[in-house]
Amino acid sequence: MRSLAGIDAALSRAVEAKEVPGVVALAATEAGILYEGAFGLRDIADGPAMTRDSVFRIASMTKAVTSVAALQLVEQGKLSLDAPVPDIDPVIGSPQVLDGFDAKGVPQLRPAKRPISLRHLLTHTSGLSYRLWDAKAARYTEAFERLSAREKKQALRTPLMFDPGERWQYGPSIDWVGRIVESVSGEPVDTYFRNHIFDPLGMNDTAF
Repeated sequence: MRSLAGIDAALSRAVEAKEVPGVVALAATEAGILYEGAFGLRDIADGPAMTRDSVFRIASMTKAVTSVAALQLVEQGKLSLDAPVPDIDPVIGSPQVLDGFDAKGVPQLRPAKRPISLRHLLTHTSGLSYRLWDAKAARYTEAFERLSAREKKQALRTPLMFDPGERWQYGPSIDWVGRIVESVSGEPVDTYFRNHIFDPLGMNDTAF
């Protein structure tokens, strides 16, 4: 097909122009694979060619897998979407909200208005944030380094940037979902993924 040949040409040009050392692409629908191709090298220094089954790090795509694991436990009645999450750590079991900073720059924390639920964590509405995306979170991290031992003890927990459910903020919420999956299932998260997701789906080249 002409359109598929165009994909080949575009990917090949990207490799030849050194925009990327190598690339693997796949397009599919529920009916099956429409396109699959591999171009370039896996390693510029060593030279192995990129292949259709080359393994990549997929970074935050693990959030989708972790969410599936949690929802499996919801289906089994071991977790609830809207009840308070299991109290596996004060950060999520007894959450504190960063209300601001005093005149000396010391973080001011207060109890959250409501508990964190699994739904909050799965939808990034828990109040947890990365300092990269939130100036207040970045200032908290910087202030924490300057605190005395007594003040650090008071501000030790990673605080929420807002009360659970009040707005959306990309952050480490799914990391906590992974810890909850481990706590409830009794399995390390990599073992849980293998036993309950990857192996049943025949994902033999996928690991965590």
